[in-house]
Amino acid sequence: MRLIKRGAVLAAVLAVGATGLAPAATKETPAKAVVVAQATIGAKDPQPKAFHVNGFVRAYDFTRQNASAGVGAANQASFNLGVSLHGQYDFLATPWSLGATYLYANPLNNCTTAASHLSPPCGRNAPPALNPDDTLPGFEMSTLYEAYLQYKGGSLFGRIGNQVINTPWANPSDSRIKPVAFQGADLSYKLSPRWTIEAMDMVRFEGRTGSSFDKSTLLTSYPAGNPGFPPNIYNPGGQTITTNGFALGRLGYTSPNGFSAELDDYAFANIANFVWATGTYTWQHSHAKPFLAVQLGSEKNAGSAVLGTISSSVYGALAGLSLTPNVTLSLGVDSIPVKSATIALPAGVTCTTKNTIAVAPGASLPYFLPTGGTANCVAGAPGTATIYYGGIASPYTDAYATDPLFTTSITQGMADRHSPGSSYKLTLSFVSDDKRFHAILSHAGYNYGNAAGASSTTENDVDLFYYLGNVGPGPYHGLVIRNRYAERTQTYTSSYGGLPLFKYNRVQLEYDF
Repeated sequence: MRLIKRGAVLAAVLAVGATGLAPAATKETPAKAVVVAQATIGAKDPQPKAFHVNGFVRAYDFTRQNASAGVGAANQASFNLGVSLHGQYDFLATPWSLGATYLYANPLNNCTTAASHLSPPCGRNAPPALNPDDTLPGFEMSTLYEAYLQYKGGSLFGRIGNQVINTPWANPSDSRIKPVAFQGADLSYKLSPRWTIEAMDMVRFEGRTGSSFDKSTLLTSYPAGNPGFPPNIYNPGGQTITTNGFALGRLGYTSPNGFSAELDDYAFANIANFVWATGTYTWQHSHAKPFLAVQLGSEKNAGSAVLGTISSSVYGALAGLSLTPNVTLSLGVDSIPVKSATIALPAGVTCTTKNTIAVAPGASLPYFLPTGGTANCVAGAPGTATIYYGGIASPYTDAYATDPLFTTSITQGMADRHSPGSSYKLTLSFVSDDKRFHAILSHAGYNYGNAAGASSTTENDVDLFYYLGNVGPGPYHGLVIRNRYAERTQTYTSSYGGLPLFKYNRVQLEYDF
């Protein structure tokens, strides 16, 4: 019955219309492909209007297998249906406007609250032994995630209020029912045709499974569908640790000859300072349009350092070219050097025989350590150990697999494992002549090794999406069906923990209006 109900809902959404949609650009949907699709099949209203209304309907079906022993209590499945409505009023003949976006989502199974997923029949080994996947999430949401005042005139842009932003390490992460949103102020100014500066101060955060804004992050709270607070950091009372969001300064450069660069400086309040730099060059006059991109980052703990000592550096490169007008091949690599320290272990903290830190209730080791089956310590003299760390702390993308590293895949990335190491990702992309069918195939490898032990992981991804026809004048803006499949394997799980096999399948149907 569950499959019949899901099929009926998907069919009902399909029946609404029949023709193409470009979904929001995410880590899993290259922005370039989306822009091309919009330009090719989209249509704009030539008449200016004071009030604009648009939105989308999204239906998702998620299934995941969390172990290699087949369907069991650890495996998950969720369906959810969401509707988002956006309105913006432009004060004509002025640069000012007001905007708001409301979203409502319901799984249509009477399991509409997160609490209901803690016991049968909605969760915790509910028949047939499938728990909900609350990364979707599998419960009801209702939120006004955008409500802002905006100024857009000449070279100046400003926005204050609830809003969706797009920066490398604080981005929409829009690969589920709703995007991530922030509460604060954003101001940018175009100094010249080539140079742009931007500053923002975001004080609250609403994750993709939340319906309210909080002074927290994915690493300082316990959001549904996320691992939350690092297990080696003691948090009195087990509650959210409030932080004052983040401030960001950006400097961007774009030249007419195919080169662009950007420098970002994040101040994650009482967590870390993170400097991030990127550069890209495309040989525009070459038939194959080869390109080369680099990324560099440096992060240090700051303020009260609620996540402990953070010390991370990252170096990455991405190169690619068009094999044919329809096929693009690229290879990305990232490296995060390991850091180590020999310390006296606090009371209640031990380095186990599996070379992983264990903490007793109430104990804490204030370092940002690798997780997910990565060795992180070697025992020394009694009461001492050498610990291995150096991973990136990403407060607003952690466990989302939407960070900007070149090697991040559908289900994982180096930042999500909090681990140093090295990685690569080979990607082959295909776009049909009419821009309606897209296929993205990738293979990635991750080496989370250090002197405490090795933990290698590979992931193979298939991402297919199809736009059903062209968009013409009127309220209908398209329909897309998409399927993403990911399969990853991990070694040495018997020694360090983690899942030896993980499979994930996501079916998405979206209608835009």
